[in-house]
Amino acid sequence: MNTLGLSMGDRLLVGWRMCVSTVLNWYARWPLKWQLSNLRVWLQVRYAFTPGDEAPVLPALNEAQQQRLTLYCKLQGTLTLPPGAVLAHEVSIMRHSYYVGDMLRGLYPHFLNRRFFRLFGDVNWVPDVPSLVKSRPICDSNQNAVLLPMDMRRHLRFPRDPYDFRMKRAGMVWRGASYQPHRQLLLQETGKMPFCDTGNPSLAHDDPHYKPRLTIFEQLEYKYILSIEGNDVATNLKWILNSNSLCIMPRPRFETWFLEGRLRAGVHYAELADDFSNLQQLFDHYEQHPEEALAIIRQANAYTHQFKNTQAEVMLSQHVCQAYFAATQPSPSL
Repeated sequence: MNTLGLSMGDRLLVGWRMCVSTVLNWYARWPLKWQLSNLRVWLQVRYAFTPGDEAPVLPALNEAQQQRLTLYCKLQGTLTLPPGAVLAHEVSIMRHSYYVGDMLRGLYPHFLNRRFFRLFGDVNWVPDVPSLVKSRPICDSNQNAVLLPMDMRRHLRFPRDPYDFRMKRAGMVWRGASYQPHRQLLLQETGKMPFCDTGNPSLAHDDPHYKPRLTIFEQLEYKYILSIEGNDVATNLKWILNSNSLCIMPRPRFETWFLEGRLRAGVHYAELADDFSNLQQLFDHYEQHPEEALAIIRQANAYTHQFKNTQAEVMLSQHVCQAYFAATQPSPSL
């Protein structure tokens, strides 16, 4: 169905792009591929490698990677870890397998004899002890939360947008769970606005805030996509910034390996008020000034590029682990 009113040429172009993107995205996120990869690195850590005490020699980082390293690991001096720190082979893969596999890629093979703390899941607080985490609050005192690229299958995905900005429908879209008060407020406010297509697919069908699920490609039909944090970061932020749609979001409060704290309003995204009071203003402005939207989209696309080389990201995660262990030492009781 040609719901966007595209010409035959545009429809053929979009169809081809969508086929290519679907295949590449499916392969990149294929669960069996990730599970086998996670199992392989876990088996290597647990059974196939005897760690030595020699200091690892890692490939050198370029200037941009070095800057990212100092943001991922902010630990300074030498801190003594309390009892309870673990070795890599003591971490079970039975729970949080996507977290464990990604973490072990940073630890293997150089740091298997070093003890550490880790926290899996949505970490929206700063740990009491230096810990390897997926996410942390954006603040000046978050040094105990050392970022690694965990759960990459879900959070670092970049499907190709088949639509040019000019092809998209003039509207804002969002789908997601609405358990948090700020997301409930979003649905209340956007429900009054005809240019907004927002809703929670998990609600009962007779709920006023229910909307059917939309695939990523269906959301990419819109010029403007809302990114709203939940328990920690917004999962959709990465693929929005990689798309030809304009990201609309409040200033981020949490960050992951994607370093959301480095994103700048008006450069990488259009800033939404925390109470969503400027939705109409933003919509009207960028409809009248599409060249400004396109400039932000280009900057957002450029920002995502640095995270797309998987081998380079794994190598950088090893440097983060090296920095963590350089700044920590196990408890004397161990």
